Amino acid sequence: MDRSAAELQLARLMDGYLTTQLLFVAAELGLADALADGPRTADDLAGQVGANPGALARVLRGLAVEGVVTEDGEGGFALTDLGALLREGPGSLRGPAVVRGGLYFRAVAGLLDAVRSGGTAFEHAYGARFFDHLDRHPADGSAFQDSMAGRAVREADHVVAAYDFAGVRRLVDVGGGRGIVLAAVLGAAPHVTAVLFDRPAVAEQARERLTATGLAERCRFEGGDFFTAVPSGADTYLLSRVLHDWDDEHAVRILTTCRRSVPDDGRLLVVDIVLPRFAREQPAAIRMDLHMLMLLGARERTAAEFELLLARAGWHLRRVVATGAADGLSVLEAKPAR
Repeated sequence: MDRSAAELQLARLMDGYLTTQLLFVAAELGLADALADGPRTADDLAGQVGANPGALARVLRGLAVEGVVTEDGEGGFALTDLGALLREGPGSLRGPAVVRGGLYFRAVAGLLDAVRSGGTAFEHAYGARFFDHLDRHPADGSAFQDSMAGRAVREADHVVAAYDFAGVRRLVDVGGGRGIVLAAVLGAAPHVTAVLFDRPAVAEQARERLTATGLAERCRFEGGDFFTAVPSGADTYLLSRVLHDWDDEHAVRILTTCRRSVPDDGRLLVVDIVLPRFAREQPAAIRMDLHMLMLLGARERTAAEFELLLARAGWHLRRVVATGAADGLSVLEAKPAR
């Protein structure tokens, strides 16, 4: 690459903050839904979405540079397939665009302090731990949950397609959240019964969700603290996207709690990203690892790091089942160490 091309590429990378905010504005204003029926001008759109026509036209041209919309040369803008992903509905990426342009955008400003002096970027920027902040600011909490919902559904589909649950009879979903992964497992394996275990308020949300889907009759819902104890009496324990929220010491505590409850012939399933050897092999995995660094001071891990972490808590890593997802999401199956 010659110097001129390198300068242009670096300048584009440096302007990534603009792209994030253009998508944030589009998502907050609902531009994708407003353009769903065909091309419209900024003057036409402005009244519907509550925007200044001149500023909106310039934002739309910025979105055209990124391929989110097209322009017709006469002031009209039309939605592309890329932009259609910001529409409301199943599979929408509107939630992630909102949370990245709002909640996360401010947090990343603390990254330099975290790299220099330790701590967590989010805490440097907000003065509070991530989940504590969400509890105190319901609007941010709702934006975060909306951004997670679509991803959880996609990940659940990947998990049940990749891992065979035929040998599972009773499963405890530890830190199961709203029950999205558990619902996929119960749907794919009609013989399985389960316990969803999470904080009491979250477990109740899961009960409501699974009741609506007709799956609650095969599931019990329990509230508690997975650092203290988890329900006993199952042959399989599931930790789906739990360990990556914690540093190694806290992760070992969770794994140890699970080990105390699992029978010697039982198994543990850890659903998490497995980091590649080289970053460019799976950019999405690296970006998720940076999100963990920025928001929680936590991390994604390599297969070797998972093996060591599990061994510290009395587990033996038996195999790693890749789901084929672009971010390296995998199911790690572990057995009690002998």
